[in-house]
Amino acid sequence: MAAIDYLTEKGFSAKVSGKHLVVSPASRLTDDVRKYIKAHRLELLAELAANDGQERRSHWQITRGGNPLCVMITEPITHAEALDAARWRWPDVEVPRD
Repeated sequence: MAAIDYLTEKGFSAKVSGKHLVVSPASRLTDDVRKYIKAHRLELLAELAANDGQERRSHWQITRGGNPLCVMITEPITHAEALDAARWRWPDVEVPRD
């Protein structure tokens, strides 16, 4: 079962607002549902983002001059977002799409 399906079955809806996951109605959230949301936050974000047609990943290889520099681990982000984040730190790097 997809993470979003669990919330739907419990009578909740979810959306992404900026970098935040918004689940409603908030007044009906129980401790168990809050724990589920916390444990599955990245899955929920990825599932919700998947509906916009853009690929998102939680890890991106960073290269400089064609050589691996590091792997950036983050919440699911697009290639453009990963490139912006990497170039904030290292202006001359690339983020291959592989």
